[in-house]
Amino acid sequence: MKFYIVKKDQQLKAIPAEEELLESYQNNNYKYVNIVSACNKQDALKRLPSIQKSNKKRIIIGVNIAAISIILAIYTIN
Repeated sequence: MKFYIVKKDQQLKAIPAEEELLESYQNNNYKYVNIVSACNKQDALKRLPSIQKSNKKRIIIGVNIAAISIILAIYTIN
């Protein structure tokens, strides 16, 4: 079964791949992200390409690099 993945305020939802249903979600400010084939809604979200999921990893890595830079700056000043 195919599912549309839609997104609103960083929240992802999987909905059955029906045009009318997609249009109603888009009228409620959801954005179309992707279409995937899966057994159920939870499986559809898991099958979403990793490009969509890697945003959290990038933020965590950026925060860690910033923290290490601040710590090194403090030690070099002392």
